[in-house]
Amino acid sequence: MSEVKSLQMTGGAVSLGGHTIWRDATFTIEPGSITAVLGPNGAGKSTLLKMILGLVPLSEGSLEVLGESPHRGNRRVGYMAQTREADSVSTMTGRDYVGLGFDGPRFGWGRDKSKRDVVRQALNLTGTTTFADRPLHSLSGGQRQRIALAHTTVFRPELLLLDEPLAALDLAAQSEIVDLINLIRDTTGAAVIVVAHDLNPLSPIVDQVLWIARHQVRSGSVEQVVNEKALSDLYGHPIEIVVTPRGRRVIVGLEEEFAHPHPHGHDHSHEEGHEHFAEVYEEETR
Repeated sequence: MSEVKSLQMTGGAVSLGGHTIWRDATFTIEPGSITAVLGPNGAGKSTLLKMILGLVPLSEGSLEVLGESPHRGNRRVGYMAQTREADSVSTMTGRDYVGLGFDGPRFGWGRDKSKRDVVRQALNLTGTTTFADRPLHSLSGGQRQRIALAHTTVFRPELLLLDEPLAALDLAAQSEIVDLINLIRDTTGAAVIVVAHDLNPLSPIVDQVLWIARHQVRSGSVEQVVNEKALSDLYGHPIEIVVTPRGRRVIVGLEEEFAHPHPHGHDHSHEEGHEHFAEVYEEETR
């Protein structure tokens, strides 16, 4: 009997407000794999995660999540949303926040030993025990992201969805989070889907790339998707990829895409992502 796939989409399409976001998407996520989801803001990356969570329906095609139709409240699927500004001012401790992953709004520890044990295991897995009893507002951005990962992994999900876990972190903190994502995958065997703007920090651990742009979803290995021919075909104009001495990819030719985000998107921070590529390249070639 063949192994159940973590995710299987065939001919998938999604429309919002009468507009097609993307169409004809066919790809598979294997158990224990790490997939990076890339592309401009507004192209439908976060929408893909919402579909997997059962929050947004397909308009065409089929989607199976861990062998089932996607549905709300699936504890086999863990989800880490984009960092919220409120986290930086919250007086809640990291341990209490992780505890919310156990029972949601039913806040409080009481005598629930099973909850304490599960939370302790999540803190140990993510290496956050030493600062778990500090309020969230006192933690660095990287520490808050580690706590968020602990919160997401309380029930050891089989599929882990991470929406921009590297956003607003410096390169050192990004590297720590990438190592932690890899550790979680290796320890739990979960498949991981990571939405990101920049492939470079993730490239050492990524097995597959989904690139969403121009109403299309391209899937394959890094080499199959993030190359000059594939991206030039996708965007309909020449794309150049410069590899720095440290092996980082600088994508040249997407200036227009960064300057003018997807017409149906809501986030207009493409230029920041492109500037980051340029900054990395300048630093490494000095």
